[in-house]
Parts: sequence; structure tokens; C-alpha cells
Amino acid sequence: MIRRRLYVEERMSRLAVWSLRLAVFALPVTLIGIACYATEVFDLESALYTVLAGVALAGLALLVALAAFVVIWNEGLRGLGRVIGAGALALALIAPTAGLAAFGARLPVLHEVSTDMEDPPAFVTLAMARSRAANPLDGPDEAAASVQADAYPAIRPIDFESTPDDVFGDLMALVARRKWTVIDVVPPRGGQRDGRIEAVTRGLPLGLREDIVIRVRRTAEGTRVDMRSVTRNAARDFGSNARRVDDLFAELAERQGKRRR
Repeated sequence: MIRRRLYVEERMSRLAVWSLRLAVFALPVTLIGIACYATEVFDLESALYTVLAGVALAGLALLVALAAFVVIWNEGLRGLGRVIGAGALALALIAPTAGLAAFGARLPVLHEVSTDMEDPPAFVTLAMARSRAANPLDGPDEAAASVQADAYPAIRPIDFESTPDDVFGDLMALVARRKWTVIDVVPPRGGQRDGRIEAVTRGLPLGLREDIVIRVRRTAEGTRVDMRSVTRNAARDFGSNARRVDDLFAELAERQGKRRR
């Protein structure tokens, strides 16, 4: 009985065993990076390194699984189930990262979007609350403004014939429905001053923290709304800021009975 047990164990592919071990170990490493960033235990850089370490382990597991498959095919060893499990788990970890990289390669490298490039809406409360390591709030430079104009030509101010207070009320309702964390609110008081809403949310696909400021300004024709959305701790936003501005303005125009051009 002892000899037979040893024989069975020797016929199991060691590469198959290790491919599954590596794939299983890669899963918690990757999830730890994501969870620690979501709960703000890690900063973005530390979280990215952790996630990439998990993906690298998954890549190694996939290579070992391929080698194990060749050995099993040639020598008739056991372990095909482990190879399949390791390969499936490794691909499940690698595919989203590869897809995100491919998706990001098609988008401009921007970390903020503003409807007004020359006089962007100003952060007041959030400017004091953000850490020094966060992206600056000086506004887009000429290069970034040019990139935004080419990539997102529809991101521009929107004008209404309604009063500033009416538009501001609709904006507050839309912000509440999106469950953004509101940091500061300054009503326009009938257009006597610029209305301002400052809020924080997280953008897809990475859950990056993004800061938002909306300005409501009285004009001769009625009211103009500007919006600025800034990713706090990353060099690129994967298009989330532009999507946020476009979605909010589209719904605001619908509530105000205005067709966006």
C-alpha cells in the first residue's frame, strides 16, 4: 500500500501543482491591492504595485500551467484538472488588466476636464482639504486644454434662460441622485454671486477618487453652468471625468427642457 501511494504521488505533475498554487496565491494579492485602495489603506501607487504583483504572479502561473500541460501530454502524468484551474484563474486576473490597458491606450492622458479653460471653476473647500500629493488644482495648461479640445469637443459650458436659483436647484437634485459626497454648497442668491457645488465621487473603472466643482453664474440671457472634474491621485482618468460632465449636463438640459447642441 505504501509503495502504491508513492507511485501515485510521483505520477502527479509537479508543474501542475505549482501552477495552481501560484494562481491561487495571485488572487488574494490582487484583491488586497484593490481593497486597500478602496478603503484608503494604500495610496494609488502602493495599490498599483500590489495589483501588478498579483497579475505578475498570475502570468507566471499561466506559463507554468502551459509547461505542465506539455509535460502531461507527453508523459501521461496526472494534474490536468489543476492545469485547467490554474489557467482559468490566471486568465481571470490577467484579462481585466489587459483590457483596461488596451482601453486606456485609446484615451487621452488627462486627469481633469473643465468646461471653461480660460476661467475654470475654482475649488475652495476641497483645495484646502486635499493632500499635497494630490494633482494640482491650478487648471489645465495649454497642452492639456488642446488635448481636451481634440478628444472631447462637446465638453463646454451650457446656458439656460432660467434663473440661477432654478438651475441650482435642479443641479442639487441631480447631485443627490448620483450620491456624490457634497463637501460645500454656495447658493447663487438670485444671481447676486456665483453658485458653487463642490463634491467628491469615485470614477470607473478603477474607483479613483475624483473632485468636482460646479459653477452657476448669472448672465445677460439667464444662467451659465460650468463644471470641472479632477482625478485626485492619478495621471489619467480613463475618460471618467468627461463622461461625468457630459452625463450631468445632458440630464440637466433635459430637466430644463433644453436641447444640447
